[in-house]
Amino acid sequence: MTTRSLYPALVIISIVAFIMSLSGCTYPNLGDSDAALLLEDVLKGDRPSRLKTKTPTPTRRTIAYTIDGRHHIADLYVSPQGAQAGIVLIPGVVQDGKDDVRLVTLAKTLARLRFAVLIPEITDLRRFHTRARHVRVMTDAFRYLVAQPELAPQGRAGFGGFSYGVGIVLLASLEPDIRDKVDYLLGFGGYHDLNSIVTYFTTGYYHDVQAGMLKYRRPHFYLKNVFTISNSVLLNVPADRTQVRYLLKKDIKDIDQELAKLAPDARALFELVTNKDPQLVATLIDKLSPRIQTELHGINPAKRDLSQIKAQVILLHGRGDTMIPYTESIAIAQALPKDQVTLFLIEGYAHTNVKPKRGDLPQLLGAMELLMQQRVTN
Repeated sequence: MTTRSLYPALVIISIVAFIMSLSGCTYPNLGDSDAALLLEDVLKGDRPSRLKTKTPTPTRRTIAYTIDGRHHIADLYVSPQGAQAGIVLIPGVVQDGKDDVRLVTLAKTLARLRFAVLIPEITDLRRFHTRARHVRVMTDAFRYLVAQPELAPQGRAGFGGFSYGVGIVLLASLEPDIRDKVDYLLGFGGYHDLNSIVTYFTTGYYHDVQAGMLKYRRPHFYLKNVFTISNSVLLNVPADRTQVRYLLKKDIKDIDQELAKLAPDARALFELVTNKDPQLVATLIDKLSPRIQTELHGINPAKRDLSQIKAQVILLHGRGDTMIPYTESIAIAQALPKDQVTLFLIEGYAHTNVKPKRGDLPQLLGAMELLMQQRVTN
């Protein structure tokens, strides 16, 4: 594992959020490399940039494809100059899905730099549902991309994931039907162990691997809300699905009486998301219904042997991240072969608290340079 010390810039939905936050700030010239042009172009958004001046406007079109009887749609971004690399991006857990403006901005920029960018539609994510089947959605998207010689030179490509999506693309990269064709994986603000993430967003405690102890940081509310929405719809009794969310939002004096009206699986979910003791999390997860546990297991990279991944992995995370602790990316890096992973820990970005540092830019440029090296040139 190679660690590039910068300090965290967690990019929960994407690095685009960080780069766009630099707008209006004064920084040294980024230089003329493609990595510099990438960062500058994303920063500019729809405004003129050096990259836009030098390159033709990429096309964006919605395509449909079928893999082993499974039907999908996706947005494909391609430069009129052709592709020198292929990448499949996964949308964040946001209502806009693949149409999120930050993701679209990044896709257009990558396409200008001769990446064929494929972003599958995952309707679940627009509803804040995280599901094990998303691993197969991403695997199918990858299979489609590498089957197109004009989009994936030499029949190989990579993945890009943000936050929740990092876990999904890690797991997809292990699938036997694509594992040997995944050249690289780019992950921003990802997670390794879902149980650790549940511990953090319910109790605020996370494991500092360097200090060898639990530490506390007030967690952002977003992931707890997503977790509740995603899993409440899996409860057996339809009325419980809304009641659990109602009880979580209200300060009810006779809460025990209300909980007694719920089915066991609903009570178990409520107990987990309201628990404040990190030592009880594992036991409370074990009390969840088999249906919920199956879904959680299916999106948990810690349950798999990540050392079997063959891709080169580029990880970025922010030490100030209040959604997913930066220690999760350290754990991912430790689970991968040392010579296949580069970890960038960046300062100056804590998701909602944006205070970019000058020292972050060289680190971001270094990460993007590794990405630019994935292109095939003749």
